[in-house]
Amino acid sequence: MRKFRLAKGWTQEELAKRAGIALSTLKLLESKGQISFLRLVRVAVILDVDGELRELFSRPLVMESIEAIKRSERQRAPRKKTNNRSHKTI
Repeated sequence: MRKFRLAKGWTQEELAKRAGIALSTLKLLESKGQISFLRLVRVAVILDVDGELRELFSRPLVMESIEAIKRSERQRAPRKKTNNRSHKTI
């Protein structure tokens, strides 16, 4: 993010203010890569590098029917036949 910020000629203070996040949060992002997802999105939008994020969430989901999902679930193998005889030999 630092690279994108510097390409715009902004200070950390300016980006933090534009993104609506604390300066300490931005410093943590740039130094250690630690930030909440919501704040990361805010910074990405302000820096105009949110295209991939938008693409990630804009794809339509293909919903399967419940029946199709149930059919695809793992099925139990049939029971093996055993030679257990219930007759006693005398």
